[in-house]
Amino acid sequence: MKITGKIIAFLILLILLIALPVSILAYDVGSVVFDQVLVKGVLTEIVTESDLISVALQWFSVRRAEQRYGAGEAIAWEDEPDILDLLSFVDVTEWSTIREQVLPNDILEEWTSIAVDGTYEWIDSEDRVPDISWNTKTFKERVHSEYGVNAIQVIYDAMSPCSEDEISDFKTRLAAAPPGTDVLYNLCQFLDAFGEDQKSDYHESLIQVVEEIPDTFALSEELARTQDTQGIGPEIIKAQLLMVRLLMRLAPLIPVVLLLLLLAFAVRSLAELGRWWGIPVMLGGALLLVLSLIYRATLIGVLTVGPLSEVPPLVREEAISALMILADEVFHPLMWQSIIVVVLGLILIVAGAVVRPKPAAVAEAIS
Repeated sequence: MKITGKIIAFLILLILLIALPVSILAYDVGSVVFDQVLVKGVLTEIVTESDLISVALQWFSVRRAEQRYGAGEAIAWEDEPDILDLLSFVDVTEWSTIREQVLPNDILEEWTSIAVDGTYEWIDSEDRVPDISWNTKTFKERVHSEYGVNAIQVIYDAMSPCSEDEISDFKTRLAAAPPGTDVLYNLCQFLDAFGEDQKSDYHESLIQVVEEIPDTFALSEELARTQDTQGIGPEIIKAQLLMVRLLMRLAPLIPVVLLLLLLAFAVRSLAELGRWWGIPVMLGGALLLVLSLIYRATLIGVLTVGPLSEVPPLVREEAISALMILADEVFHPLMWQSIIVVVLGLILIVAGAVVRPKPAAVAEAIS
């Protein structure tokens, strides 16, 4: 029976070596992910202080311009200045300036707050989908105002001055066009009398694009149209989130239960307590410490070859930087926790060694 108990205890010890770091990590992840105030603050920092929004806008504009050329929409010089093609000239720095003009921090902060609050309130509500509606009126008003003009000026300045051939091409098309017909400017700077009219046309084109956006974008209504597909839908996602949150909160109980099982199967003295508790606790804490030291390189590698592998490189870099901000919130306290666990394990080992009975005492007890 003693041998069987030791075998069972050894198996429990092996499980504990993995369960201890995993359970602490799960608890820390849950403490961050399900902390509404913390997540709102981190996401607000990401959208207002990083270039994530800027590079996403740049990627979208270039992708849309390529799609228009691929579909033959941008060849015939029809209807309006092609604002989407024009935006493809702008780099990340200029996109950041544009974003500040038409999407200032106060708008992004409001939208982030609404999205985060709506999502967390949905998790604990009976609603099928989150209640998330963004007011876009302020954004549209800024596009109509001098801020929109300023944004167009940034784009205009990003283009090269027109060559003689481009100017000649425009004047030829202008002369051949029937009266009252709009003629697109070449995508270059007309530094003569046409320049102000060119920028005005671009601004009007931008306004037309923005006018297609509703004054209130109800993300909840878009989500409400989503029907459950093969068992995956809003209700299922909510149930899974609730289950994950509960498991993460209860995760620290797993190593506690395993330690109590070790106590029952193998520990009969303080010396054995030092071995059966101290060694797995110290080693589990050491694994946590290593993880807290290498997490950045590990996560970047995993994200690059995994979930973000199909994301354009420029957007991927900013997305990884944003995710690292959240990861730091998890792993910074984990480092101190791991050190505490290692020290606790060492204390148990040392205490077990100190109280170990001397050979003479053991022999006397046996006799």
